[in-house]
Amino acid sequence: MSRRATPIVLTIEERRELQRRVRARTSSQQAAPRARIVLRAAEGARTSDIAAELGIARPTAQQWRDRFAARRRAGLEDRPHHPPPREYGAERPARILVVACQSPAELGWSGQTHWSVRDLAQYLREHPEVGVGRPSKSTVGKSLQAADLRLERL
Repeated sequence: MSRRATPIVLTIEERRELQRRVRARTSSQQAAPRARIVLRAAEGARTSDIAAELGIARPTAQQWRDRFAARRRAGLEDRPHHPPPREYGAERPARILVVACQSPAELGWSGQTHWSVRDLAQYLREHPEVGVGRPSKSTVGKSLQAADLRLERL
């Protein structure tokens, strides 16, 4: 069972823009080949022929052909390579700071006079009632650093 290639029909404006990307000296390393793929697809070339002409893998040519068909010029742009960093509300770091300002002995950790970042993170992970989830040592450290709070000075 063969898969039919997505037909590409370009407007005059799209064709001009893609040709400009191919000719431009300042185009990124990715922009010109992507534009060439779409231009050749619009001429009716098969995906395997486009891949052979440009020296790329057939699935790569197919990917850019399909993305252009679905999203037009916006489909030729890079997508983000990673999810955006998580952002927690101000409540989570505030709860971490509240616990950090209490002595370990007050909270049932006997034998310690001050928190270390590691111990504070462990305490928070073991006590879900605090309401901060299971923060890592680095998350706790970043919260303390953002508030300019030094555990050894408490």
